[in-house]
Amino acid sequence: MFKFLLVAALVPAMALAAVDFTSCGAGIPVPDTLTVNDCSGSVCTLTAGEPVTAVASGIVSPVGSATAEAYIIVRVGGLDVGFELPEELKDACVTGIEGGCPVVAGTPFTYTLDDDSLDVPARGTTVEIEVGLTGDGDAALGCVRFDAIIN
Repeated sequence: MFKFLLVAALVPAMALAAVDFTSCGAGIPVPDTLTVNDCSGSVCTLTAGEPVTAVASGIVSPVGSATAEAYIIVRVGGLDVGFELPEELKDACVTGIEGGCPVVAGTPFTYTLDDDSLDVPARGTTVEIEVGLTGDGDAALGCVRFDAIIN
């Protein structure tokens, strides 16, 4: 009985933790779920200078890759604001992909972006954040886009 109550209590909390996201383009893999800090719904509120943890679970790449490079693009009104992912977070094989590389075609994996201090120049307005992974030969391994307000 206790196990059932625990599961029943956790299921709504897990559902609320998901962030709405879209694909970055036709054929580019997306995760089954995306969580960003304690956000839920269509617009995530983030605080500049504070840590951001985004977890994309269940990404299934159609291609294998020995390498994986992470990138992030922040857009306001469709225009790139020039945000750069810190150098130490770019090698997703070292920091990000659970279990490291290689990425095996058809095998689900989890990617975590863990940035100690969010510093985006566009504050107080809704931005589109694109986070993606590219592999050998610039193959698209996975990508998501979601909306956020950075205070």
